[in-house]
Amino acid sequence: MLVAAALAGATVFAVPAGAGAQIDGAPLNVIADGLGGIQIRQDGIAAGLFYDPDENPGHAGLEIKEGPNHYPLESGFDAAPGRTRLSGPTLADGGATKLLASVYTVGPNLRVTETISYTDNVPQVNIAYDIENVSTAPTSLRAGALADLYVGNNDSGNGAIAATPPRFVGGREETSGLVYGLQEVTPWRAYQEGDFEAVFANFAADGLNNTVDSAAPDNGVGVEFALDNLAPGERRTIDVRWLLASPAPPGTVTPPAPSGNGNPGAAAPEIEQLPPPVTGKTVNVSVRRGRIFIKIPPSKTFVELKGAMQIPVGATIDATRGRVNLVSTTGTGDQTQLAWFYDGVFKVGQTRGAKPITDLALAEALAKCPKRSGGRASAAQKKKKTRKLWGEGKGAFRTSGKYSSATVRGTKWLVTDRCDGTLTRVTQGSVLVRDFKRKRNVVVRAGKQYLARR
Repeated sequence: MLVAAALAGATVFAVPAGAGAQIDGAPLNVIADGLGGIQIRQDGIAAGLFYDPDENPGHAGLEIKEGPNHYPLESGFDAAPGRTRLSGPTLADGGATKLLASVYTVGPNLRVTETISYTDNVPQVNIAYDIENVSTAPTSLRAGALADLYVGNNDSGNGAIAATPPRFVGGREETSGLVYGLQEVTPWRAYQEGDFEAVFANFAADGLNNTVDSAAPDNGVGVEFALDNLAPGERRTIDVRWLLASPAPPGTVTPPAPSGNGNPGAAAPEIEQLPPPVTGKTVNVSVRRGRIFIKIPPSKTFVELKGAMQIPVGATIDATRGRVNLVSTTGTGDQTQLAWFYDGVFKVGQTRGAKPITDLALAEALAKCPKRSGGRASAAQKKKKTRKLWGEGKGAFRTSGKYSSATVRGTKWLVTDRCDGTLTRVTQGSVLVRDFKRKRNVVVRAGKQYLARR
């Protein structure tokens, strides 16, 4: 292979086992974890191009679905589930073009040789994934190149696609017109752009759906490849190209926004027509799915939310029958952030200052909990009295229960008030839980939970 020849002719700098490595290019810098995860940064810009922009690597890289087994990136690379590092990443510096090479296993059947290449002053990063079946039986799989984009130093952008070869799919920054996403090299089986959650969830289920959701304010993007009947010992290579801060390829368009609220991956387009929210004073809301009701002081009556609306801090939202988009300020210029909430009733608050936190306090009335006693509890006393709220999204959001609060560090979490305390459960990303009684902070990661006891 050309890649192998380039590596053989270059000076190779080994990286200690378990460590990451970096291509220090101009203007792009690529960080790899040696297990399929990557982050890319631009000179002079602190934030990475993939979410979380402060972390190495960001939420981007290789996912695999082999039969019922899904090998995701959603753990934030802390555990790299189902993956084992064999070697690398190692850096090969060949001058203007630099390479990073890694070898790792994915599940019991697959070995991946990953080679990342970047040429200075070219707005693209190329990755070759050489996938080998190391088992004794044929296997079939879908491989995906997926990312939660952080477009143009912001967590939003317009979905865009170029349908003429070589195809492109990704996000486009409004002010500069530059694009961030994937350009076809090895033919794609399917692609998708939209809310990052929908992109990753679809890949993990039945596959990407060949759509671009230009109304989704939080760009996720992915393409996938089918490797059918990979024989024992057989290797196949997938070539992936990321365009980053690149001029848009010819024919790139932003499709019209989807109509209606039936698409769970689409935010209501009208929300962008509202005045910008004001820190500590107002937030913007819209119906994402189902029916949403709001109560604005001094009124004591809930009314149904129709379309999009700017509401004051202190309003209460009933999202027990639907999902609500909530847009608030970040404290940085006129930037905003989006998350959506459901399966609960909550009161909206927001702190002031340079780094405001949007707080969603559980507000559903609770039945009285039984008193503690040394005797046996009655059947009525054993029944739990609960209220809860699901949240999805990213930014400075906090959901607060009676005994603890959960501040977002990642993407999908549940807070439940119970008689024995406040339970925080995380299914994607991570949250920072503040236990009020014990006065301690606990980081809860995907697949874990924490009970702040009463």
